Amino acid sequence: MRKTGFTIIEVVVVFLLILGVTFLILPKSLDSTKQARFISKWNETYIKLEYMFSVISAQKDSEIQEKLTVANDDNARKKIILETIKPYLRITSEVKTPYTQYYMNGNEVMSADNYHFDNFYFTSSNEIVGLKLITSNCKKKEICTLMTFDINGSEAPNKWGYDIFGINVLKNGIEPLGKDLDFESLKKDCSKYGFGLFCSYYYLIGGNFD
Repeated sequence: MRKTGFTIIEVVVVFLLILGVTFLILPKSLDSTKQARFISKWNETYIKLEYMFSVISAQKDSEIQEKLTVANDDNARKKIILETIKPYLRITSEVKTPYTQYYMNGNEVMSADNYHFDNFYFTSSNEIVGLKLITSNCKKKEICTLMTFDINGSEAPNKWGYDIFGINVLKNGIEPLGKDLDFESLKKDCSKYGFGLFCSYYYLIGGNFD
């Protein structure tokens, strides 16, 4: 007689197979969804930054330049810059607790690296902003200041290209890191084998999270 239906054991086996496949797929799916939110948040943040620096440039540029010129040292200059951007970014306090940044490939950002920051600040929305003075007397196309934005705050992963992005502050505006690179170079850096620094521009021009 031909068997119809399924035995309990067969049902359990099928259920366990489905469950196993779900557990394999789910983390990757959740990670992609989370990264998509980070990318969307970075796009929104960059638009706000462009507006913020256009306002500062229009209203306070000469005043700021004068203060920077007469400042005694780089610490004083950094303080002037911080006080200028503080109300726009709603900076509340300096980050005192241990906070370490990583590159996309998992390597820690070391103190000797160009993209290492000594000072980080919390915003009212618990984002973390890093500020690094490059030169106080920058020319039109030179980088004045480097800034980093951890849009996920102190929560993991604290990695460039995941939840950390950066901009160069020029004399007359800003640009995302990687602005001067071609698409293939951006894509190579914005991968699990790269540093993730230039994801800052790559995502703004439609690059996809791998």
